[in-house]
Amino acid sequence: MAIHEVPAFQGQAGMQTDRMIYGRVIYVTRERVLAARGNRLIESLDGGVEWKQIGSLPVGFIEKSLMFFRLSSRLLRKGVHHFAVGESCALVSANRDVYSLESGQKRLLEPVHGSRPLTLCAVNGAFYYGEYRSNPERSTVHVWKLEEGEDKWQPVWRFEGIRHVHGVFHDSYENSIWVTTGDLDHEAGIWRTDDDFNTLEKIAGDSQQFRVVQLLFTKDHVYFGSDVPDDKNYIFRMDRNGNAVEKLMAVGSSVFYGYRVGNSLFFSTAVEPSRVNTTRYAEVWGSANGTDWKLIRKFKKDIWPMKYFQYGQVLFPAGPGDGENLWFTPFASAHDQKSFRIPLSTFATHHL
Repeated sequence: MAIHEVPAFQGQAGMQTDRMIYGRVIYVTRERVLAARGNRLIESLDGGVEWKQIGSLPVGFIEKSLMFFRLSSRLLRKGVHHFAVGESCALVSANRDVYSLESGQKRLLEPVHGSRPLTLCAVNGAFYYGEYRSNPERSTVHVWKLEEGEDKWQPVWRFEGIRHVHGVFHDSYENSIWVTTGDLDHEAGIWRTDDDFNTLEKIAGDSQQFRVVQLLFTKDHVYFGSDVPDDKNYIFRMDRNGNAVEKLMAVGSSVFYGYRVGNSLFFSTAVEPSRVNTTRYAEVWGSANGTDWKLIRKFKKDIWPMKYFQYGQVLFPAGPGDGENLWFTPFASAHDQKSFRIPLSTFATHHL
């Protein structure tokens, strides 16, 4: 299976082509790229030129079909959502199930709590996620932990009076874990624990500026984009103590996801229309120095209603990346179930 060349950035002529594969890229290192096609897992060892199937998730025929076809998978929230690699095993989050992959064996674990987490984090021999569900009544939500080799998730932190947990992230510079929550002003927060959730400190919050999904870390800063449906959204940079927050770049809509490849930073927006955010394009923004940001790709939302078939988005893989390329997967666009690879050199002019 070879990758294909497709036109680059919509609406801009003269740009070089991107490389494309069918499937969602879920994990990237210098040595390998993993992707999902329905319930099948495929792998490339040459940077995405040739692919082979390495396994499949054990689901029934109907579930397999629902995961494979793009509209049914979107309507019913099917498919592979997350892939995280620990010290002795990997976890795959698919549909509402979680599978442990170890020594070629698959093991079905306890399902996630809530609908499905927005992120899955591997830290020091354990996995973490935050409970994400509609929760209009603001009932208790948790951060959940799974020790490698175990089958059941254990709650390690309880939140009262917030809607849901957006994400859990590992900061390798200080070996700490950060958490983001939403949605209202008093619920929005960026939190940090340095002792595996024996304590949890709110670093910043209490305004829509800190209604955040993804965090990215550099040695001195934490980067994030605001997720505010009814106001203008921006990419921000904050010092590690939450004292200095800089507004770096206005973007077209709510920021959901981020990714770091080498020293380059990326965020993507979602098509979540409101009276303020009117764009029909999901955007990918990139920076090679953390200060100067460029709109490097955009993808138009398809015709299917967002209420049922989800917002237009751009998804990033897990893993450290290969240091030379950015992989990403547009979602709810004309490029559903396709992933793209672009060289960092196509936009990078400075370095962190």
